[in-house]
Amino acid sequence: MGSGFFQEEGLEPRLLADDTPRNSGQYLLKGEADVALLPPPMFLGRIAEMEPIVLFASLLANEPINLVVRKELAEARKISLRASLRERLQGLKGLRIGVAGEPPPRLRALFASVGMNADQDIQIVIVDGPDQVQAFADGKIDGLFVHTPYLETVLVNHQAVLIADTSAGEVPLLTDGQIHALVTTPENVLKKREVVAAVTRAVYRAQKLIHSDQKATVNAILASGATQADRSLVEAIVAIYSPAVPQTPKISLTGMERDTTLYPAHPRAPDFTRVKAADYVAPQFADEAIKAKP
Repeated sequence: MGSGFFQEEGLEPRLLADDTPRNSGQYLLKGEADVALLPPPMFLGRIAEMEPIVLFASLLANEPINLVVRKELAEARKISLRASLRERLQGLKGLRIGVAGEPPPRLRALFASVGMNADQDIQIVIVDGPDQVQAFADGKIDGLFVHTPYLETVLVNHQAVLIADTSAGEVPLLTDGQIHALVTTPENVLKKREVVAAVTRAVYRAQKLIHSDQKATVNAILASGATQADRSLVEAIVAIYSPAVPQTPKISLTGMERDTTLYPAHPRAPDFTRVKAADYVAPQFADEAIKAKP
C-alpha cells in the first residue's frame, strides 16, 4: 500500500483486522472481504474443516522467527558470528531461551538441524507477546526465538545479537516453505477474477522491490502507516526479512504439506495423504503475474 502498487492496479484496499486472530478468515468466509491474509495455523485449519478457500499468493517462504541472545553473553562465551551454525548453537548450551507458546517445534527443528536437542541443550522458557521484550530487557531470559516486532526491538534497543538467521535460509527444513499467504474463495476466483489478479500483480511488484531496493521498501512500509516504529527498527527488520520473502507469489504445495509438522493448526491439521493441497490453491494468478511484462 505504501508503494502505491495496489493503487496503480486500480485497487483501494480497506483493511479489516479481526480482534480474535484465530478467527482470521471469517470476514472472507462471510463474504465481507475479498481476500484474507492467513498464516499456516489458520489456512491449515480451514483446509481441515473443508472450508471454501484457495491460496493464491505467497508472502513469506522462510521462517520469520530468529534466534538472538544478549550481546554480553555472546562475547563472554566467545561465540563467533562467523562460525558454523552448529558452533554458534553449541555456544548456547544451558542458556534460557524465551519463545512463545506455539513456535517450539521450529526451535527444536533449528537445533535438530545440527544434531542437537533443544529440550536438553538449552532451557526453553515460554514467554508470550510483548512480555518477551521485557523479559529480555530484565535479564529473566538469555535469548529469544522471536519474530517482528520484538525481533528488531531487542536487536536495536537492547543490544541483542543474531545467532541463527533462519529467515536467511540457514535451516533447510525452515526454508522455501509456505508461511503467510493471501487467500480467497473459489467463488471470488470466478466472479472477482480481475481483483484477485490485480492483487497478485501488486504483490509480485512488492516482492521484486524488497529484493532490489531495501531503502525504497523501508520508505514504502513507513508510508503505509503499518507501523509507527522509528526508521532504524524498520531498516533492521527489512534487512533480516528480505531473504524470507519469496521471489514470486507462487504457492508452495510442498511447503503447505510440511507446515503440518511445524505449525499448530487450528482447530486441527488436514491429512494431506487424503486431501490434495493442490485442491486448495489457485496457481493461475501467480503464473499470469510472472509471465506478464514488467
